[in-house]
Amino acid sequence: MDDHRLQILASVCTRLVLGAYPLAFLLVFGWAFGKQAFDTAAAASNWANYLNVFLLSGFVLVPPAVARLRAARAQGDDRADVRDHVALLRGLLAVGAIAAMVLWAVVDRAFPVLAASSGGALEAWYPLLAILALSQLPLTLWLGVAQATGRYRAALLWIALPRAASLLLMASGAWAGAGPSATIAASVAIVVVGQVMLARTARKALAYIDRDVLQEAGRAGAVLFKNVSAGAIGLVGTLVTIVPVTLVGRFLPAEVGYAHVVVTLSNAVGAVIVAAFFPISLTLAERAREPDGLRRYSLYVARSVAIIGGLIIVVGWLVYATCAGTSGACSASLFGVGSLVVLGAGMRLGSLGVYHGAVLRGRPHLSLLSAVGEAIVVNLCTLLLIDDLGLMAIGVAFIAGGAVRLTTALTLELPLVEETRR
Repeated sequence: MDDHRLQILASVCTRLVLGAYPLAFLLVFGWAFGKQAFDTAAAASNWANYLNVFLLSGFVLVPPAVARLRAARAQGDDRADVRDHVALLRGLLAVGAIAAMVLWAVVDRAFPVLAASSGGALEAWYPLLAILALSQLPLTLWLGVAQATGRYRAALLWIALPRAASLLLMASGAWAGAGPSATIAASVAIVVVGQVMLARTARKALAYIDRDVLQEAGRAGAVLFKNVSAGAIGLVGTLVTIVPVTLVGRFLPAEVGYAHVVVTLSNAVGAVIVAAFFPISLTLAERAREPDGLRRYSLYVARSVAIIGGLIIVVGWLVYATCAGTSGACSASLFGVGSLVVLGAGMRLGSLGVYHGAVLRGRPHLSLLSAVGEAIVVNLCTLLLIDDLGLMAIGVAFIAGGAVRLTTALTLELPLVEETRR
């Protein structure tokens, strides 16, 4: 297997681990400590995930800049961009910590039934999971740097091993009689240590390529507007993947754990798809020079995502058939909701090629229109249908929202991206 294919495989595996870990964490925790703990942890995790808004644009401008430095084709502002994003990261962590404390003060009001029945566990577990959520900021930056410098396998190592260890600790800790709070704290600590090691690896790789890139202090303000503008898409994305679970937790508290699982599943699917197209997205500049290159790339991504999503749904139902034949714990309705959510997520991610083009042109906010349309449809459908359809409302909402996202991206946003010059 050539190096390029190994990079794609390592990138996919890395994102798969990142996407699957929150799902595995919740399932293992629920298995170890019971249904009440399962729902309470789901609510705490859902509330902590609102901090993901501080990811802004996910530092999407950094990997291309690092890739150009590695290829000795640096543009004038690439070094400054990297330094400035590191400075921005520090500022976002500071503001995020303040926001985490504000959310902590109102978590019991967001989930009143669970707060009343959890005996203080909701308030105790939220700050631990908030630490895990905020750690995604440096993780995202340094993972992009590590992969753009070619350290795909090292990144996979420092992400996969600590998460596997944390799940093993959770299961063995419960078996040994450890309490859920101590187990969560230890699991979070292991994951955070792994992410510190990833950051060290990425910094060393970057310094090897360009010794001077991090020598001077960056200016967060120099890239803040770019990231706030592009980050509007992340904010809207938060409304799609987090608010519906909050609605379930408020109106159907006994279903919040399952809702969190199916939405986390869609995030895991998204992580795999994003990872699969990350290496090729770094070569989009060459493709864009070809006649109609951006359009052909966008349609290729949409078709490929449809195939990947379909295969995942088929695999899911094969798992259900096996599970249903050996255990009564599997629910056809829950797998049905999961299938709809995955299908809707696949339709949303079919617009990924258009977004890559917008980032290439330096105008990631061009994808905001489709993201806003999807968020409105998903949350409105969930709110209107939850009384009649229960958990199935999320599946229907994701399908409707994904259709709006993909259609808007290909028919309205793609022409704007094609006409834009960097």
